[in-house]
Amino acid sequence: MRSPITRIIIKISLITAAVILLFEATNLLLLYKYFKFDYYLSAVAVVFLVAGYVISRNNYSRKVPDTDSDPFMELTAKEQQILQLIIEGKSNKEIAAINFVEVSTIKTHINNIYAKLGLKNRKEAINTYKNRFEDAYQANIHPFST
Repeated sequence: MRSPITRIIIKISLITAAVILLFEATNLLLLYKYFKFDYYLSAVAVVFLVAGYVISRNNYSRKVPDTDSDPFMELTAKEQQILQLIIEGKSNKEIAAINFVEVSTIKTHINNIYAKLGLKNRKEAINTYKNRFEDAYQANIHPFST
């Protein structure tokens, strides 16, 4: 199966080849004598504009979220680390000191964690984590580590 980038390159190549063939056909038929060069270039630009629009519309549609994916695995490494520190009972100030950042930065990370996991508060985060990683929690193992 081809990658999306390969498909785009092939489509652009085919469109470019078609435009070049069209140009050569007009030269053979001597149509260029009847049109000003500016009009000809404008027509070519419009063809490329339409082609670019069609290709981008087909290839860059919004990604549909995968319902089977685990939201815990969509957390960044830093968010996973901060979540682990929350589970360990650390305060925002302690987490900030461990990471050598401001408390406001930790709050931003925590809000991102809540948003990604669909949570409202720290207690809900701890309970959700415990339910999802019950065995790892009881064994005091960080489930995100490799």
